[in-house]
Amino acid sequence: MVSVIIPNYNHAPYLKLRIDSVLNQTYQDFEVILLDDKSTDNSREIIKEYTGHPKVSHIIFNETNSGTTFKQWQKGLELSKGEYVWIAESDDHADETFLEKVMASIGKYQSVLGCALSQIINENGHIKRSRAAIMDEEYCKKEEFLSKHLLLGNVIYNASTVVFRKDAIQASIWDEITKLKYCGDWLFWARLIMTGSGGVTEVKEYLNYFRTHSGNVSNKSETNGLTFLEGFPISKMIAKEQNIKCDKQFRQKWFFEWQHYRAFYHFSKKTSLKVFLLFLKREPLIALYELERLVTRFFKR
Repeated sequence: MVSVIIPNYNHAPYLKLRIDSVLNQTYQDFEVILLDDKSTDNSREIIKEYTGHPKVSHIIFNETNSGTTFKQWQKGLELSKGEYVWIAESDDHADETFLEKVMASIGKYQSVLGCALSQIINENGHIKRSRAAIMDEEYCKKEEFLSKHLLLGNVIYNASTVVFRKDAIQASIWDEITKLKYCGDWLFWARLIMTGSGGVTEVKEYLNYFRTHSGNVSNKSETNGLTFLEGFPISKMIAKEQNIKCDKQFRQKWFFEWQHYRAFYHFSKKTSLKVFLLFLKREPLIALYELERLVTRFFKR
């Protein structure tokens, strides 16, 4: 069975489409867990319409906002009865064959995690673009996925596109990811794949609709340098636990990303200093690249 967790906060305009796209799946061996994190819109009224539905096993309304979606993920997993879990974000929706095809792919390879391709939609549901596949093949061994795809960034950009084995989740993960403001999902997927047995599968069909919003919180996080302050330690953790050498290519990738983000997001001096000190502590050669750049720039004046 698949436990479908739908964590919601103020997504009333999209909530019915989300829930119905789950209930109408061609694969019907699932339960639905509806969690509302004290929404201030009319989400509560919409969710109440599903009270008593045979597929809805739990409806929980928080009395206070939890402050992080990962606490909702944790609550949903604690309530879940399924062997597999699908965290279906409340503003996204899915093709009716999503579960059928992803579960078939997982079963074919006995994977720890399976996903499908995503169409990026706007607030009105119009398709903005199609996300490219993560990998060329349908199946990837976990060691290769970690080193080739997940080491240098979170390629699993949307939880709604993923179904994973529940037994791959360690209880200790929640203390780790709830401390992170931006990169918690990257750490979540990394730990899950490292812990679980089996690799990763990707259905090469667009079965998930990932909604983006104009007031995207990621821009603020990028401006504050969290891609580096939170993301780089995760990258180093993956490298360490998978015995991946942090070579020149690894260092240069992070250095060039730093230069790009700093220019594009106009890092403040304070943020730039924080990132520099992080690299100085965790990977000094990257900090050395920056010193070399500054010296070269100074003497070119």
